[in-house]
Amino acid sequence: MALAVILAALAASCGKKDYVIQGLYATPDSTEVYLIDLQRQDTIAVTTVSDGSFVFTGTLAEPTYAYVGCMKDRIRIILEPGTIKADLNERTAAGTPMHDAYMAFHEQFYGMKKQPGEDRAALNARKAALAHSVVKANPDNWVGALVLEDMVYVDEDLFLEDYAAVSDDVRNARPVQDAHEAVQVRHQSAPGQPFIDYLVEGGNPDGSDVRLSDYVGRGKYILLDHWASWCGPCKAEMPHIKKVWEAFAGDRFDVVSIAVSDKREDTMKALGKLDMPWHQILESGRIPQELYGISAIPHLILFAPDGTILKRGLRGEEIYQAVAEALGN
Repeated sequence: MALAVILAALAASCGKKDYVIQGLYATPDSTEVYLIDLQRQDTIAVTTVSDGSFVFTGTLAEPTYAYVGCMKDRIRIILEPGTIKADLNERTAAGTPMHDAYMAFHEQFYGMKKQPGEDRAALNARKAALAHSVVKANPDNWVGALVLEDMVYVDEDLFLEDYAAVSDDVRNARPVQDAHEAVQVRHQSAPGQPFIDYLVEGGNPDGSDVRLSDYVGRGKYILLDHWASWCGPCKAEMPHIKKVWEAFAGDRFDVVSIAVSDKREDTMKALGKLDMPWHQILESGRIPQELYGISAIPHLILFAPDGTILKRGLRGEEIYQAVAEALGN
């Protein structure tokens, strides 16, 4: 959807304050479905499934960021006046102006592909320009807030510029607050900064405790790979990581993978299927994300022998290039 169409959709969103969510969910009758306010972290309503469908109705004081669903079967929505049709089986929802406007942006933003001869930086610049245009047009509503959250993944400087320009309501939106805090943390762990140590209790495969400093700051270049068994893009990076490990592992370089937000048994099961013969840290929870401002995985960080952060956010062939350059190869 073009920006002009998005603006037209938003202009049409004013009107009555009643909302309806008509849902489909192929699950047993009487299964509870929840409508949760993600801004206030509170339950708005609970309903049950009957004959594969469910309905929520209510009145809104103002649009809000919410999810509708049950356990992992849930959909994020902008809850606003009007009727949203939600399909928990397909994880889709549509029907109201702001929600549809954001989903149109989301599809365009995450659907962008590299053009011939384009590198990741150029692709991210195009994504950032799109996000900036939508935030600029929506500085005081949930479309602007959610697009601003997406922008942080491609251009932190532009995110900070737009963060300063939007309304207080958008700045105070929980997703934007979380993104802003992550940026501040990442600045404290940016290239050139010393590493931040932490303890993972029982994090070694044998169940013993492990610290990041057991590997980092001990005289070797260390590539630290943050991943999870449920993360498809993480698994897609493994051939690149293995290429580096096979080429350079030794007295000067090593690789460590650390499982984040992942259960030990799930990690171990994945390790049994994947070819990852380097060091492993298990069940770190959210410790690395919170200390290093990691908002998405995979996320790779290259440390110097003294523990200084050299590069972070490496992907694909960048991994080999960065390690080879650091080692002088």
